[in-house]
Amino acid sequence: PESTMNCGNDLLVDFPTSRRQGQIFTVESTPSTSTSKEQSTPPFPSFKKVRFSEVADMTHVDFPSSSELHQRWYTADDKTRFKRILARDVRRMISIVSSTPGECLSTEVLEACVGIEIFLSRDLAQRTREKRARHMIGVLNESGRQRRSERSDDERLSRISEKTSRWARDRAFELAVGYWELFREME
Repeated sequence: PESTMNCGNDLLVDFPTSRRQGQIFTVESTPSTSTSKEQSTPPFPSFKKVRFSEVADMTHVDFPSSSELHQRWYTADDKTRFKRILARDVRRMISIVSSTPGECLSTEVLEACVGIEIFLSRDLAQRTREKRARHMIGVLNESGRQRRSERSDDERLSRISEKTSRWARDRAFELAVGYWELFREME
């Protein structure tokens, strides 16, 4: 079924709170209207409709003073505290996950693991650090090469970045599918 999306508000991106399972929505945009078409697909987690406004308002903001920056950004103490909290959470999750059979892990435990998966294994954390370093080196090397040759090639830089970060996208996809399957089985 086809329906016209309401473009009555000024939001650039609108994420409605209603959830739909088992349906994917593609958004097709024309200058005068936006439409949404449902496609039948295997059931996936809920998808949100996205709506883009034809007009974007921008406001000029003066660069903040150093005292304002100091108030707005995290201090070295804040960052140290965040690292301590992360280390504590990782230790706690390693203890829980290693002492609990997989089928007995609660939704709360699995949710607490989201985002810290790479820290649950020293080997995985080390491999991730190495891959991130290779990605940064590849992008920085290409950027330096372009600067030295005085030729900017954004497409080439983009392709190199895409190639060297492919592992991260694949890992994120696999994690998302894995969590979705686990949470679906728990419902």
